[in-house]
This record gives sequence, C-alpha cells and structure tokens, in this order.
Amino acid sequence: MSTDEIPSVLVSYSWDSEEHKTWVREISQRLRLNGVDIKLDQWHVQPGQSLTQFMEREIVECDHVIIICTPNYYEKSLNRKGGVGYEQQIISGHIAAGVNREKFIPVVRDGEFEPGDGCSIPPHFSGIFAIDMRAENSVDGSIELLLRTIFDEPLHAIPEIGKKPNWEKQDKECLTELRLTTLDLDGYELRSGLAQHHRTPETFDMPEAEDRQALEKGDVVKLIFIIEVPADPDDPDDDGTFGERMWVIVTGRIGPYYIGTLNNIPVTAGEQDNLFLEDEVIFLPEHVIDIKKT
Repeated sequence: MSTDEIPSVLVSYSWDSEEHKTWVREISQRLRLNGVDIKLDQWHVQPGQSLTQFMEREIVECDHVIIICTPNYYEKSLNRKGGVGYEQQIISGHIAAGVNREKFIPVVRDGEFEPGDGCSIPPHFSGIFAIDMRAENSVDGSIELLLRTIFDEPLHAIPEIGKKPNWEKQDKECLTELRLTTLDLDGYELRSGLAQHHRTPETFDMPEAEDRQALEKGDVVKLIFIIEVPADPDDPDDDGTFGERMWVIVTGRIGPYYIGTLNNIPVTAGEQDNLFLEDEVIFLPEHVIDIKKT
C-alpha cells in the first residue's frame, strides 16, 4: 500500500444490542477520522438493499476486515446463524482459497480469548493475534494498534541486522594486559574512593556499587589522582605529591578495568610531565567517587 492510498476496511460484527451497535459505530467513526475508509452496514446499507450482497462485495474488495468478537458473534459464527454465519462462510472460503489471513483482524470487545465458556474468537481465528478492547481505559491504545496494523506502521520497527561479532578481536582484547598506574613507574596513581569511604563513611559519599559497575561509553566519572611533583626543599612534610580530583570520560572496558580519557587540565600541568588533558586513564569501579551519565 502506498503512503497516499486510503485503506478500505469492512467491519464485521453481530447485532448483540443497540448499545453494542453504537459502540461499533463510534469505533468506526474514530478509524474513519484517522484516514480509513470504513465500510459499515449502518452507513452503507439502506432499507430495501441487500446485506448479503454488501458483505460479499466488501469482504472481497476491502484491504482488511475487522472482526468485532463477542460471545454472541462466536456462537453465530460457530452455528452459521444469520448474517454473521453467512459472513463467516465467505471468510472461511477465502482463507481456504489462500487469501492472506492477515487481511482479517480480530478485535475482542467482550468475552474470553481462550476456547470454552464465554469464548469470543471464532475457531478459524484461534491462535491469531487479536486486539483487546474489553477495558474502556485501553481503547485509545488499542485504536492506535489497530490503525498501525491497517497502515502497516508497526510501533516497534525491526532494527537493522548488524555485523557478525569479531571474536578474534575480542579474544585479543581480553588478552590485553592492563594495570593501574603507580607513582614510581608512571608519576601518578589513583586513590581508592571505596577505601576512603570505608575510613570515613559519614563524611565521604560514594555512588552505589551497581552504578559504578555499570558505566557505559560516554559516561563521565570523577577520580582522585595523586601526582608526583617536585618537593619543596624548605618543607620537611612535603612528600613530593599533589592530590587532585578530576573528571575522566569513559571510552571502554576490558575485564574489570575501565578505560577513559582525562577531561581536565591538571593544576600541576606546569610542574610535571606525567599527566595531561586527554591522557588515557585505567581505573576500577572502586576509584569512582562521582558519576555524570550521558
């Protein structure tokens, strides 16, 4: 069906009551106001005209047939009574002749889905996905589903199929040796936020463990860096290190280790040659003291 084509749809139902006929007409009005050419006996068959000819013609010519299912509709369909019984003979013949079963859309207005007492769905539609309109508060959502079915516009589009995983590359990544930096080898190291939290739990807060374990690419985390700097010779307590909390952008993960890039210019940038903006940083969940989700 082209995007400009107006779909034609016949509504098949049983005359259970005047209230039921009004409900069917109101649902049909809503569909018609949303671009569907509804064929309904209440509108298209005048006194003196043939109901059977109307049903025969529209079942063949319409793009879809909506079946309004109720226990009464089920009984008339099963026992081939009245107009419903005649419609079902035509529908059964079409299905037997190879007409696509998707042309027929069952809508349950009352009763049960499963076979047994109170069943609403005729046997030849058993096992077919039927739209549930039994609850008044679910009608809006069901109308949308019905419209999407008629216009072939599913709510959830099928995603594109990606490429086959490159297991050889993954295996190599898993074999990659990563380690945390140390002062003696790298000129800086990370301080465990979790250890500090355990020392002073009342004053040092940490993100929840499950959040620190579930970081994704693009998330931004704060870490505590201890950086080697020249010691002040006049200060006997200066150990030649400077502590700074800085942000790191997560770029990946291998095993227990996260990989990221430094997103701050260190205060000590002019005093040391070990750590700079956009340098790669390897860290663990225990080092994360704050998280900004993307």
